[in-house]
Amino acid sequence: MMKKKIIIVIIIVVISIMVYMGNDAKTIEAEIFTVKRGDISAYVDEMAIVKSRNQRVVYAKGTNEMKEINVEVGDLIKKGDLLAKSDTKEIDIQIKGLEAKLKSLLAAFEEAIKPADKEKINQMKAKVTSAKVNLEEAKRNAENYKKLYEKGAVSFDTYKRTLKELSLKEQSLKIAENELALLEKGVSNHIKKQYEGQIEELKYQIDLLKKNREDKMIKAPVDGVVLEIYSKEGQYMQPGTKILEIGDVDKLYLETDILVSEIGNIQEGMPVMIYSDDLNFQGKGYVSKIHPKAFSKSSDLGIEQKRVKVEIDFTENNVDLSKLKVGYEVDVKIILWTKQDVLFVPDRSIFTYKDGNYVFAIENNTAILKKVKVGVEGEDRTEIVSGLNEGEKIVLSPYKDLEEGIKIKEKVQ
Repeated sequence: MMKKKIIIVIIIVVISIMVYMGNDAKTIEAEIFTVKRGDISAYVDEMAIVKSRNQRVVYAKGTNEMKEINVEVGDLIKKGDLLAKSDTKEIDIQIKGLEAKLKSLLAAFEEAIKPADKEKINQMKAKVTSAKVNLEEAKRNAENYKKLYEKGAVSFDTYKRTLKELSLKEQSLKIAENELALLEKGVSNHIKKQYEGQIEELKYQIDLLKKNREDKMIKAPVDGVVLEIYSKEGQYMQPGTKILEIGDVDKLYLETDILVSEIGNIQEGMPVMIYSDDLNFQGKGYVSKIHPKAFSKSSDLGIEQKRVKVEIDFTENNVDLSKLKVGYEVDVKIILWTKQDVLFVPDRSIFTYKDGNYVFAIENNTAILKKVKVGVEGEDRTEIVSGLNEGEKIVLSPYKDLEEGIKIKEKVQ
C-alpha cells in the first residue's frame, strides 16, 4: 500500500514538472509597452478643407461675350484692379446714339425759344412727315422680326434690336412734333417741361447704359491672389457664370463638417490638432465658429448624414503655413477634454476577465495576470488608478491564447 502511494506521488510530481517545463519551453513574441505618465485626451477626428477668409468668386452680371482676361492664376491683385472685360461694342454704340440725340434735343430746345419764321415751320413739318414714315417702317420691321423670332428663324437679340430701333424712331417723332409745336405756337411752360422731361429721360438712359458698361468691367472686390480662372476669352457669358476666384492667402482658415451626434460636445475656443502626412505638416488651431444650421451630406459609402459646418483658425505664430494652399485637405482633431499627468496604458492592452479589468504584466520575461482599476478613457489611452506602477512592462495587444506563465519575447518592430 505504501509503495502504491509513493508511485502516485511520483507521477503527480512528474506531471507537474512536465507542465512547468512545457510552459517554460513555450515562448511567444509580443509587443511590449512600458507603463508611464502622460496626458489623456478625447477628440473628434475629421477631415478639413483649407479656405481663405476673403475668398470671393466673381460672377458675370450680364449676357455677353468675354473679350479679354487680364490676369493669370497666382497674380497678386488690389481692390479695384481690372481683372477681365466683356464685349462693350453694342453698349458703346447705344451710348453714342443717345448722346447724339441728347445733343440734338438740347439744340432744338435752344432753338425753340427763338422766334420762328415760315420757312423753318415748313422744314419742321417735312421733318415730322419723314419721322412718321420712318416710324411706320420701323413698326413693320419689328412686326416682321417678331414673326421670324416666333418661328425660330432669328435670335431674341436680333428681334430685340428691332424693338430698340422702333423706340428710337418713336422718340425722333416726338422730338420733331415738339419742335414743330414750338415753332407754330411758341414755347409754353408745358412744352418747356416736356423738353426738360425728354432731356432728363435721355440722360437717365445714358447713365443706365454707362452703368451696364461698367458692370462689364470685371474689377477685384478685395485685395488678394487669383486662385482660379473659370472662364476664357471668347466664351459666351450668362448672368451668374463664374469668371474667376480670388482670396487672401495670408488669412487662411479651415472648414470641416461635424456629425450632429458629435457637435454637442464641441464648443468655440476648443483646441485643435492639425496635421497632414502627405504635406508633412503639423500645426495647432482652435474652433473659431460653429454654424447654426445643419445640412445633409452623403458619406463615402453613400449614406446621407446630418452635419454642421465648423470653422477653425490657426494659432498665431504657430507654424509656417506656406505648405498649405486653398483647397488642400488636412486632418484635424478637435480636443474635447484633456486630463494631464496620469498613469496610463494603451486601451488595447486591457481586457475583461472574471471580475474586472486585467492586463498581462511581464515579470522575469513571464506573463503575469494583473487586475487593474481604470479611470478616464481617452481616444486610445486609459488611465490606471491602481494595479500597475510606472515603469512596469505589459503586453500591448494580448493574444487570444496567451496564458499566465508563458514566456514573453519582445517583438522587434
